[in-house]
Amino acid sequence: MLKNFIKKIPAGNMMVPLIFAALISTFYPSILHFGVFTEALFTSRGMKTLMGINLLAAGSQIRLSSVGEIFRRFSVMALARIGAGLIIIFLVSSIFGREGIFGISILALVCASLNHNNSVFITLNIDYGDELDQALAGFTSLITGPMLSMLVLGMSGIANIPVRAMIDALLPVFIGMVLGNIDRGISKSLKLAQKAIIPFLGFSMGSAINLTDIYRAGFSGIILAFIVIFVIGSLTVLADIYINKRPGHAAWALSSTGANAVAVPQIVAEIDPSYLPLVGVATAQVASSVVITIILTPLITSWWARGRVNNN
Repeated sequence: MLKNFIKKIPAGNMMVPLIFAALISTFYPSILHFGVFTEALFTSRGMKTLMGINLLAAGSQIRLSSVGEIFRRFSVMALARIGAGLIIIFLVSSIFGREGIFGISILALVCASLNHNNSVFITLNIDYGDELDQALAGFTSLITGPMLSMLVLGMSGIANIPVRAMIDALLPVFIGMVLGNIDRGISKSLKLAQKAIIPFLGFSMGSAINLTDIYRAGFSGIILAFIVIFVIGSLTVLADIYINKRPGHAAWALSSTGANAVAVPQIVAEIDPSYLPLVGVATAQVASSVVITIILTPLITSWWARGRVNNN
């Protein structure tokens, strides 16, 4: 009965546990920290392990003969998403300065728009993508995290690309690719494992969400999420459709703000104290974008993917 109910909800295997965990985290967070095993399984502490498994499984789906096509799809979407974000950031900065527009500072805009949630991307492509879409996760893991935000803001000492971090993101993918190409049976087993951990990944992401962040950020946080999904996301979808010749659902799956973006305003301010007055509001706005996009992106991706199937 419960399984049938979840199936009716877009990306339900992830969304139902995520929303349930977010409600607990907002109103009764202590229950998730009952002990070490509870924390490891039901809080964000287990997210990195789950993501590592996901990346390994994604790599196992890559066939050596398809690496070129996977990289082509990734390149188009990555350039479109980052390019769209940079254009908006440049225009707002040039016209309105670091104070930004609609109460959204450049600090918040950069942190929210140049950082996606790769866990959401992986989960949605398992539900709606083909094998190559699922394998994209290994590459998209390279364009999330605080690195891009810091590079764009031009902080001193941060302009060097952290090679170790890039290798760290690619290593599980490479190991998975080697295993999957050696034995197709391993590839099939890891694909099943990928599906099995989705509810746990959803709950882990939800445990890091506090729904009051939307209230604290006010209307500006909602506008910021709108920019991430409907402005930057739409331009990425157009590139995926007209250049990649793909349906576009993978691009929608990329249209979110990653949870680790919440910490970036404070990190930036520690490097450049002139940003300190903007940190409090920027952090709340980025957190609001995280919450809103993590809920809306799966719904939009599901609606789009199902609509394209029905139209065809």
